[in-house]
Amino acid sequence: GWILDLDLPIGDERNLRGGHATLKEENVALMLEVRNDDGTWPRSKINTSDAPGEAEGESADGAEALGNGIVGLYNMGNTCYLNSSVQCLSHTPVLRDYFTSKSYLRDINTTNPLGHEGRLAQAFAVLVHNLWKRHDRAYSPSSRASGPGSSSKSSAPLDAPALTPKSFKEAMGKFNESFAGNEQHDAQELLSFLLSGLSEDLNRIETKPYIEAPDSDGRPDAELADIWWSNHLQREMSIIEALFTGQYKSTSTCSFKSCGYESARFEPFSYLQVPLPEDDQITVHCVLYPVDGGEGIMKYAVRARHDGTVHDALVSLARVVRADRDGGGGDAPEAGAGHDGGDADVGSPAEEGGEEEEETAERRVLEGMADCMAVVEMGESCIRKIIPQSWALSRLSSQDSGEIPPMHIYEISPTLEGGEDVPETRPEGGEETATDAIPPVKYSYLALCQRKLDLVQEPFLHPFQLSVFGSPLLLRVRELEGYTGEDLYALVSERMQRFVPHRSRAGAAGGNNEQPQSKGDDILEQTNSRSTRRGRHHREKTLSDDETVAAGDVPPYGFRLRLVSRDGGKCALSSWYECCVGSLVPCDDAPVIAMCGDSISIDWHMSVDLTGGGFGWDVSKAAAGDGAGGVIMRPHERALARVPKHPSCESGGKRYGRGGSITLEECLDSFAEEEKIPDVYCSKCQDLRVQTKRMNIWRYPPLVMIHLKRFQFTQHMRRKLRDLVVFPIEGLDLSRIAAPSSGQGDDEKSPDDESAAKFTGGDFHPLSKNNRGRTESLYDLYAVVHHQGALSGGHYVASLKSEEDGKWRLFNDAQIYELSSKDVVDPSAYILFYVRRDVKGASLEDFWDTQEREGEGLTEEEVQKLMKTRDSRCVIS
Repeated sequence: GWILDLDLPIGDERNLRGGHATLKEENVALMLEVRNDDGTWPRSKINTSDAPGEAEGESADGAEALGNGIVGLYNMGNTCYLNSSVQCLSHTPVLRDYFTSKSYLRDINTTNPLGHEGRLAQAFAVLVHNLWKRHDRAYSPSSRASGPGSSSKSSAPLDAPALTPKSFKEAMGKFNESFAGNEQHDAQELLSFLLSGLSEDLNRIETKPYIEAPDSDGRPDAELADIWWSNHLQREMSIIEALFTGQYKSTSTCSFKSCGYESARFEPFSYLQVPLPEDDQITVHCVLYPVDGGEGIMKYAVRARHDGTVHDALVSLARVVRADRDGGGGDAPEAGAGHDGGDADVGSPAEEGGEEEEETAERRVLEGMADCMAVVEMGESCIRKIIPQSWALSRLSSQDSGEIPPMHIYEISPTLEGGEDVPETRPEGGEETATDAIPPVKYSYLALCQRKLDLVQEPFLHPFQLSVFGSPLLLRVRELEGYTGEDLYALVSERMQRFVPHRSRAGAAGGNNEQPQSKGDDILEQTNSRSTRRGRHHREKTLSDDETVAAGDVPPYGFRLRLVSRDGGKCALSSWYECCVGSLVPCDDAPVIAMCGDSISIDWHMSVDLTGGGFGWDVSKAAAGDGAGGVIMRPHERALARVPKHPSCESGGKRYGRGGSITLEECLDSFAEEEKIPDVYCSKCQDLRVQTKRMNIWRYPPLVMIHLKRFQFTQHMRRKLRDLVVFPIEGLDLSRIAAPSSGQGDDEKSPDDESAAKFTGGDFHPLSKNNRGRTESLYDLYAVVHHQGALSGGHYVASLKSEEDGKWRLFNDAQIYELSSKDVVDPSAYILFYVRRDVKGASLEDFWDTQEREGEGLTEEEVQKLMKTRDSRCVIS
């Protein structure tokens, strides 16, 4: 069958679909389908294996045997957060039975002002029913995926049906405008809204009474907790509350010395939000470009405070570098070391004073080394800018991942007298004269890149062009205004003598091995006697087709210096239409035309380039291959990947876990830690005091969702934590964060719980007197929502354990893969779904009263009519 374009003749339709012109004379049968008045199509209720995406629109009528639930959900444009969340809820056994058995019809509340007239519950029920109905197209096993992040590359998906959750997506967008479009959203936010909306739509309490929260008043915890629980159930009574709701014990203690009043609150919760513990320091990766000619470029990993500055990271790097250069002399001295065995006792004031002096002296040395370092923003073999040392480290973090990229750090020449200004000389009388005053020393920074002449494969104008390559160079020059062009050439040559073989420089200079003397300490004296500075408007331009670009007569040092733009691609002083590749810095005794902050290119002569190969990392080797996994890398990135690593890169780690990982138990401990809260009203002091607050679990929920707070948003930083959280597949024990009882009666029934005394239903019902929620604390995992990618853009998938065969499968939208249980634990885990062991295998009747109640709920016909009518309520948002 075809869907015809009414603007085209039937013959043209046949031709467009591979037919022949001669078929126009054949009889053509047309089938017309007339749309119903309510907007539906008569054939939409027929589910075929050829159009599984339309099955989601059919109603949930007729008792059918359940399928295996191995059905995917098509991505309708950034709806992976919805698909993964729905799959996890759909594979919750009791919740699935509640909707597939149509027990939800008896609980639909159309008068709840906080709900959605039962529309959200009906839309979710239809979707769950279609996910679990039997499909003609059954899945067939395939190879196993290696993990949530690599399934699409390592194995083929299962041959399983898939649905398009269009109606449910439209319902979610109607009830919450933030989910209306195709923008990316947080799966935890959707789960929170969905469960809250389902709870209100299915709430058996039609009129919620106002109940004041009771205070402890010296009552036992068990009694007070039951009062809070009973008050909560008088306002909330739904299957969502029966499955996902537990109870906190929040303890607040007044920090005032004469008070110490402690109050407890037993508030309900639907999920646990646990932080990923972090120490007060972070690991910062650095690439150091040393000033010493005998050392090479090296990668380091240092530790700095998470709220520290760039200068703090440089001090930490200076400590490591000093320890290496001194052979361990930079390490902190051990207790008792460094003393000559005098009469001073251990811990004496003299010894403590000596240790403080040593620490102060060492700190002064490290500060001086840090001042001789400069952090730059590195481009493609060029320096874009110098980063101030006063910047906070969080300012360097990536907007997408929140991580701090490797810092490129250059060692630069020290300042005069080890960083101190020239001391002022005064006569004995103490009065300063004009002739004795020495002006302050002025330092200038120059960023240098190197260029060479390359052959163009498909030239447009010229067969050769200048290309930037290798590692750039940063110079700190004292009194640049007193330099001549020859002085600058000599300084650059001296800094590059370890990069360029001496024979290359000597051969390029025609066998002349004499090197001009570098600028000494007489610059201050020559500054005032220097001739007038040559203006930059008298510069010598170098056009792209000039012979002197990289050929012609060999310059004395084998290269020419030119003023260029930051990226080294063009002249910094000329317009683009002049085709100038840089303004030449003459190698003469005239004042140099370079100024502080200029970018200068080192244009190698062709002969030197052929023999020396440039300076810095070996670009020829770096260009041989790409990164791991076939990732295409730029030459600069490939070269940087081959820079040797310092042992600090391997020894760095976190205070928590091993190998950079964190355990879920450590996250739970961090959740239960005490925290200080300022300006909290104390009922005993009757004033605002600083109080300490601790959160613990009092009542274990049958199902618990654990949300790992990977996304962090602060005033200065937004990032995603990518740490591996190792969580147990079986046997998670929540008793480590459980609140102990402060009084007797933990297992006794509260005398005020009259509703519990009248209830005779299942043992796990919220009103059951046997459901204390304090006996079993072990949980087993059955579903995980994974978030892959960065903070600003990522992808959600779900790992689910089948109740039928016990196998794990990865649901990646419409594609489904088999998965090993050991691959479920990976750094992308975001939301964990656990089931309490004593409720595994429990039926719906154990949690909920499914009997019909007179005058309550709706029939199927009433629900269908409700879904067809328009919601006329006034919504204030």
